[in-house]
Amino acid sequence: MAKSKKARRARPRPAKSTSTVAESQATETAAVDSTVDQFQQEYAYVIKDLRRVFLLAAAMFILLVILNLVLQ
Repeated sequence: MAKSKKARRARPRPAKSTSTVAESQATETAAVDSTVDQFQQEYAYVIKDLRRVFLLAAAMFILLVILNLVLQ
């Protein structure tokens, strides 16, 4: 028998001053930018591999269409 999961309640956050909000948004934006740059550097090889696989699949599909036309 599956156990039921209780919904988690969000805790109310204390109000922040406008300068604190602006600082936290700037910090979050900088963190996201650095994360995206780091992600792109670490996984650049994946894009190359995906292109190679796509080109191979397209070539095989074209070959199948040509063989179908020739053998009919």
